[in-house]
Amino acid sequence: MTPEEQKVKRKSQRVLIIVALIFILPLAAAKLVLSMGWYETGVSNKGNLVTPAIQLSETDNAELPDKWRIAYRMPAECSTACVNSLYVASQLDHALGRQQERVQPIAIAGSGSANTLPELPADSSMLLVEAEGVYQALENLPEHALIIIDPVGSVVLWYAGSEDRKDTVMNGRDLLSDLQKLLKLSRVG
Repeated sequence: MTPEEQKVKRKSQRVLIIVALIFILPLAAAKLVLSMGWYETGVSNKGNLVTPAIQLSETDNAELPDKWRIAYRMPAECSTACVNSLYVASQLDHALGRQQERVQPIAIAGSGSANTLPELPADSSMLLVEAEGVYQALENLPEHALIIIDPVGSVVLWYAGSEDRKDTVMNGRDLLSDLQKLLKLSRVG
């Protein structure tokens, strides 16, 4: 081989190596990032996923309105946190605008819970539903939480309630944001 041919051969080998590295290095970097746990998957929901998942039985689900529900599990006595959560839930369906017809705010009562709603704004569409099975199914969720339940009976997300009305309103904004996404993507209800 002449020196010219060797020079051309080395140059073509360099080009081949550079092209191979262009494709291999990003794959190796991605594998390293994933295997070392440096990548955190992004989530778009602002509420807390219900884990383990809760699926209401058909009979329990039939006791609730056939819509998306913003639910609240009534405690034994309605304290300030209870009033705050019920107020926020009763206002959220108004904030949905034209999607309002697809959502129903409900307070779920059972044995050992308050059987009446506190005074809510006059335009509130909050319903008090006595459904013992649903009440029992939701017992492991935090007290005073607002809960999203879909029309087929899946308990989807929950949002913490608070004695402080501002905190409850901020959690209500998160619920509204998540609910709007769910309604946009959903074909049920």
